[in-house]
Amino acid sequence: MVWKEPSAAERRLREQLAAHGLSVSWAKIRRWREFGALPWKKQHGLGRGSGSTSELLPETFAVAEALALATTKKRPLEQAVLHVFTTHPRFDQVLASPSVPLPERAVRRALAWYMAREDSHPLAAIEKAAQSAGSCPDKAIDAALESAHRYFPKLYRQAKQRRHPPGTTVPDNLADADGLATFAVATVLGFENFGADAIVEAVSKSLPELADEYGKQVFAHLSKAVREAEGDGGSPFLRRPHWPSLQDRVQRMEQVEYRVICTVRDVLALLVEASPALALARRAGVEDPDVLHVEATRASNRRTDEYLRRAEAISRRPGELAWKDFTGLLLNVCTTPRRLSTFQEDVTALDPALNDVPGLGRRILASRSLPTISSDGGEA
Repeated sequence: MVWKEPSAAERRLREQLAAHGLSVSWAKIRRWREFGALPWKKQHGLGRGSGSTSELLPETFAVAEALALATTKKRPLEQAVLHVFTTHPRFDQVLASPSVPLPERAVRRALAWYMAREDSHPLAAIEKAAQSAGSCPDKAIDAALESAHRYFPKLYRQAKQRRHPPGTTVPDNLADADGLATFAVATVLGFENFGADAIVEAVSKSLPELADEYGKQVFAHLSKAVREAEGDGGSPFLRRPHWPSLQDRVQRMEQVEYRVICTVRDVLALLVEASPALALARRAGVEDPDVLHVEATRASNRRTDEYLRRAEAISRRPGELAWKDFTGLLLNVCTTPRRLSTFQEDVTALDPALNDVPGLGRRILASRSLPTISSDGGEA
């Protein structure tokens, strides 16, 4: 592909970036434009065969500056777009809701790219392993099982050390990890690819409390029932869970309005911004009314608690790494219809505790620094 010489607008943008200490080639600017990452005014003809020109939009420099900061190290442009979309690269952490006006086209392309490569979720990792095995069904199952039986025991060990990823199902023991692995592969590849007995066995491993005579009877009856259902040509797992394929997840994301994606992003960024102060208050036992409201809300709503725990984990990571976990959480909300439908309710339950996060942080710090007053009026 032969590129034309840089336009006057591209030269002007490069000069503006250089004036702010950012050295960016016009070829990189051109790639950003072609990807759809830069807001750009449509070209208009000069008339009488004099060619055409384009002018910079007011927001073009803000986006270009952020992309330049996010691409100081060699990395895919999609990653840089997600970095800018979730965590402003001028900051070391997610300090505030991002305000860089990235074009919708670039964000959607970057999100689709991430979904095709994301493997932090166990079911996504299993799906990716199965796809890497090619078109042979047996090899796909073997690869998926290997991935699952590697992931869940590792998750169990992480849980014992209290460093497992938030929002994940933690095995109770290694037998439970083994059962969850089989169940997870069946969820991704389809329960019809496994015999009913194998699924029942996986469930039994995940329920060690039924490892007595009563439990044996329960699973014997269950095995008999599912075998009879299979023999009659029916499915013994009519209401089985199903992991949507990559294509399904991409299509779901395309159906979510861009303003909704940005709103979810903004709310999650606010939770991340508030996390350090809330974590400090929890450790110090600060009894601020807003902190108490947050803790009561998360105690009564499992999803709200999960969002806050995942936001806290993101807040502990530097910005150049936080974008990945942030993007994963954003997609988890937007591609799961049930989560998306309840998201507003789950997070507005925290109102008005997080209306002034900087003020909340100052109050928490002040309450920790106040001296303890003894009953006789002197300092303890």
